[in-house]
Amino acid sequence: MMTLAKPMLSAAVIMAFSLNAWAQASEVSARLDDNQKAPRYTQGKPLFAGMGSGLEAAGITPHLSLWSLWVGNPSTGPRQGSHAITNDIFAGADFDLQKMLNIPDATFHLEYTFFPGNHNVGQPTPPAYAGAAGSYFGGSPARNDISSGYLSEFSYEQNYFGGRLKAVLGRTNARRYFFENNCSSVVACNDPIWDFATGSLPPPYASWGAFGQLQLGNHKSLKLGVFESDPQQYLDKGHGFDWNPSDSAGESILAAIGHETTFSDEAYPGRYELIGFYNTSDQYDPRSGERDGSGTAGAMFKFRQAVWRPDGGRGGIADPQALLVFGSVEAAPGDNQPYQAFIETGLTYLKPFDRAADMANIKASYARLGSRQIEAQREARVANGGTAERGSRDVFRIETNYHLGLPAYMFLEPSVQYNQPQQLLQSGSTTSQMTGSSWRCSFGIDLGKAMGLSAADEPRQVLGRHAVYR
Repeated sequence: MMTLAKPMLSAAVIMAFSLNAWAQASEVSARLDDNQKAPRYTQGKPLFAGMGSGLEAAGITPHLSLWSLWVGNPSTGPRQGSHAITNDIFAGADFDLQKMLNIPDATFHLEYTFFPGNHNVGQPTPPAYAGAAGSYFGGSPARNDISSGYLSEFSYEQNYFGGRLKAVLGRTNARRYFFENNCSSVVACNDPIWDFATGSLPPPYASWGAFGQLQLGNHKSLKLGVFESDPQQYLDKGHGFDWNPSDSAGESILAAIGHETTFSDEAYPGRYELIGFYNTSDQYDPRSGERDGSGTAGAMFKFRQAVWRPDGGRGGIADPQALLVFGSVEAAPGDNQPYQAFIETGLTYLKPFDRAADMANIKASYARLGSRQIEAQREARVANGGTAERGSRDVFRIETNYHLGLPAYMFLEPSVQYNQPQQLLQSGSTTSQMTGSSWRCSFGIDLGKAMGLSAADEPRQVLGRHAVYR
């Protein structure tokens, strides 16, 4: 049987969850397509516009956002009808060191995330919502933040050769820099290979990291990053200020080659990225919880491509209506991995109904569980007096969601998904039959822009929380 008390197995378990409380390479207040800029919703002069202008002149760009998520499982999992509520407040600033200290092309990033008012989440997850929904696809949106807040970013960024070369060092998160969120949605872009295999902490949890990016021409780039995997500080209900690497489980090493264009570059732009990773952490057999190896590797290919525009691409519009196709093909072939493969494809429609800040998504996902993981689930069911059926290694999801832009830099994002049965998050279940739907709705507001503290026409790149600590 699985022994979840094992510290490193617990580390592997909590790496599975943390949701999209941020959307990677996307804008909170606008449609979450990172090729676009946020529309100006506010009328008149914001309350703190004068203060914001003064701070900007001094080289300080504050950012302040609030996110709130409701999730429910009306017809899936071992405890149907459960729900959870989570909240996040992201507070920080970017400091232009050229303006402040005369250090050319240098920026210091600082951010702290608060977790107020959470309901029915936590670690361990079986008694909470994630266990009630049972499966990864159904339960993963409910981020299980167990402390009052965590340091999100404390890093130094230096650019060279006009931005062709970028280097980052400090407390940060790997998912800020690699192409994880290809469907540009707050609540719908969870990825089991990222969450379980890479060893990368779920955002907004920062750890020691170093990242470099080299631009090859105008649209191609090479990336390399090494990031500490420090789940123990989370388990200890820490706040991200224990910087001693002695508790580190290992390192996440990621390398990527990518190609990216925007509507400013061409009529039908796209983004493609091939990522290879190696996680140096010890690996554990899910059936026993015993260590059975050190390190695991895998690869991820993600893309997003514009394929259709009502104007045929001839309108000369930098922010057009458009249909995008996106997808992922990923593998983590290690025998001890909970998921060994993940394939996803979907469509995104920008500016539906001529609404500049809206976006509609539909997608289908497939994940394949490892043979050891499916056997561990069977053994857990038998131990609880349940069925001895082995269950299927194949897990499916169909999902649709809509991003509704609202005035004053707010958004609302409802989502509905239908899941194939699987019991990854519920070791106490007596049956593997969990097919059904789960619903979600996320609300967010960019308070910094709404109050005038940060510029309305310069959207900040923020990170998506795709894995819920469990």
